[in-house]
Amino acid sequence: MFRITLPKGLMSGKGTKVARYRKRRQELENVYEDLQLKKTAPKDPKSSLKLLVKVEKPVPRPATPSITVPSEEEEEEELAVIFLQKLIRGRAIQNMMFEGKESRIELIRELQTTHALQSDKLQAKSQEKREIKEQQAKQERKEKIQAEVRAAAEDEASAEIGRSLDFLSKELFRLQEERRIHAFAILAERQRRLREAEESGKRQVEERRRRVEDEMFRQMVTVHQESVNSYLEDIILGSVKQESDEQARQEVRQQADKINKAAIELEKNRTQLQTEELVAELVHTFTLPEVERQLARDEVKKRQRKHLLAAHRVIHEAIKPSMNGSAEPDSNPHKPR
Repeated sequence: MFRITLPKGLMSGKGTKVARYRKRRQELENVYEDLQLKKTAPKDPKSSLKLLVKVEKPVPRPATPSITVPSEEEEEEELAVIFLQKLIRGRAIQNMMFEGKESRIELIRELQTTHALQSDKLQAKSQEKREIKEQQAKQERKEKIQAEVRAAAEDEASAEIGRSLDFLSKELFRLQEERRIHAFAILAERQRRLREAEESGKRQVEERRRRVEDEMFRQMVTVHQESVNSYLEDIILGSVKQESDEQARQEVRQQADKINKAAIELEKNRTQLQTEELVAELVHTFTLPEVERQLARDEVKKRQRKHLLAAHRVIHEAIKPSMNGSAEPDSNPHKPR
């Protein structure tokens, strides 16, 4: 038994190529099996005598007929005979027609007389026919004129209808354009009003903010002016104090010189009691005025602090509503109605 091996190139193939090869292989195997069965099958004696069967021969065809070609004289005689036959047949038909005419001559004459009597009626009918044709022609001409008039009227009416429809279509287009332009104008006006409302809201916010800033600037200027004034007052007070201190020192030095001179003079002649009295007078002269001046300075500072706190409170109360008003528009932006 033969064995068919698959080529290496087709072993790795995919798709229809492999399927086709398998189909062909199956067909070859089937053919091979059929051949093997025929080889191994016993031989039939009848099948071996198949070539000795008698073959029937077909019936022979009849011979093709042939005609003899006539001579020219025979052809001329045959044509002359045919011509004579035609003449004889025509003459026989004429005789038959003549015999029929002769047999019915009385009927023919009767018909001729009847038609002669009816000639007047025929003329009247022909006259009537002509009149009818003339009337028909007139009617046709009239209908033609009416049709032309009707066609002209219809043309004029159609032209008028066309002009009317054209005018109406133009008017409709104009109205549509006018409405569209009106709608655009309304939208533009609404947009303008919205923008004006937005601008007015922004302008109000800006004006309110400007007023707040102006008020703040004014308050700041006032505070700065007060600070400058207080600074100048402090400078003036300091200079006055410094000058007074300088004068006081000079006076003290002068008084000290005088007192030294007096003390030197008294030192020579004073007693213990006089010394104590001198010390008490010095303490009263130098220590107590300094304490009074310090108390006076503290009292002035307290009064100035009260006034400064009151000014700060007034400024804060004046600025607070403006700040609240400027904060509200920022948190709730203006919405146009």
